[in-house]
Amino acid sequence: MNKTLEVAKYEYMHHVSKRRFWVGLFLLPLGMLAIFGLSILMSAWSIDTSPVGYVDQSGLITLAPEKHSKGGLFDERVQLIGYKSIDEATAAANEGEIQAFVVVPANYLSSFKLEYRFIKPINEGIQKEVSNFMRSNLMAGEIVPNLARVQEGPDFISQSLDGSKTNTPNEFLKMFVPMIVGILFFVVVIMSGSYLLQAVVEEKENRTIEVMITSTSPNQLMAGKIIGNISVGLTQLLVWVAMAFIAALIFREKVPLLFELDLSFKSLAVSLLLLMPAFIFTAALMATLGATVTDTEESQQVSGIIILPMTLPYYFVAVFMEHPNGLIAKVLSYFPLSSPVATTLRMAFTNLSTFEIIGIFISQVIFAVFSVWLAGKVFKRGMLSYHRRLKLKDIFSKEASHA
Repeated sequence: MNKTLEVAKYEYMHHVSKRRFWVGLFLLPLGMLAIFGLSILMSAWSIDTSPVGYVDQSGLITLAPEKHSKGGLFDERVQLIGYKSIDEATAAANEGEIQAFVVVPANYLSSFKLEYRFIKPINEGIQKEVSNFMRSNLMAGEIVPNLARVQEGPDFISQSLDGSKTNTPNEFLKMFVPMIVGILFFVVVIMSGSYLLQAVVEEKENRTIEVMITSTSPNQLMAGKIIGNISVGLTQLLVWVAMAFIAALIFREKVPLLFELDLSFKSLAVSLLLLMPAFIFTAALMATLGATVTDTEESQQVSGIIILPMTLPYYFVAVFMEHPNGLIAKVLSYFPLSSPVATTLRMAFTNLSTFEIIGIFISQVIFAVFSVWLAGKVFKRGMLSYHRRLKLKDIFSKEASHA
């Protein structure tokens, strides 16, 4: 056990002591944040919040328009400005003071039609602002309990007859946690697991393995490498989570969408719980593949075998939304490479029983333990196979068991 921890410590320090590790650790999230921020700014710049005028020919407008203060980046509210005549509003539009104006005709109460004259076409934000303004004026002087809430209309929550599936108005927000879990899982595996695969192959090529194996057993060596690389991955994960939390605090007033996220503690806890055996399984699988191939170039090719299944849940998002308890969703929940993302997706669209969550976690632990055992066995058999690819029959053959 002491040898395993020594190997793990060496592998961990071998990573984190290098400048490139810290550069990559901060450069990747900062780069993603820069891209995300740029896309937000471009979307915000595309929203025109220039004032919109109105000309009342009906005499129905008795209330002054509400003064709006600047909100978040995606605030589409516009300021309404009253004009006495169409000619005056047209002149203001030509001068660039307003982007459009609304004409309230004299027969509005019989036609309920507004005339919108524009430089830029009407958008949803302007339409909502004008509608609310007209509604407020029409209801002026009327006493209606909970008027503001009545005007908003009801919120629909759809639920299946068996209670297994619930839909809310902001259904797309449920994808937030699964997306974050998937990105973290994917990036950590790429950065730490792929390195483990290449490191094993390189140590075979330069025959460093022969020196290392003289002081520790193959199983201890492989277990130490896996623990060390998982520790590196967890370090990356903790730093990125901390940076994401700080970014959320900074931009929470500019991105109101962050307040609408319904983050379930149970979903987050289960996601983080499943990430650990998934990391162990993936790292052990990378090490296993590294012990079977003969050179670094080949190791880069076979790493795609592991990476591709991790993305499967995203190809079946529609299936998870419509049939979260269907066969495909359940199979991907128990499949170790897709389990963290698939289970989180299912929890976003249905209620998983505690019994099923425990069953998924136990299955992932079994897969992780088996993968570590297999990695040690394959490594023991293939550590001296420099020029010959290790085959499946060689791993479980009787000769291999006595080797």
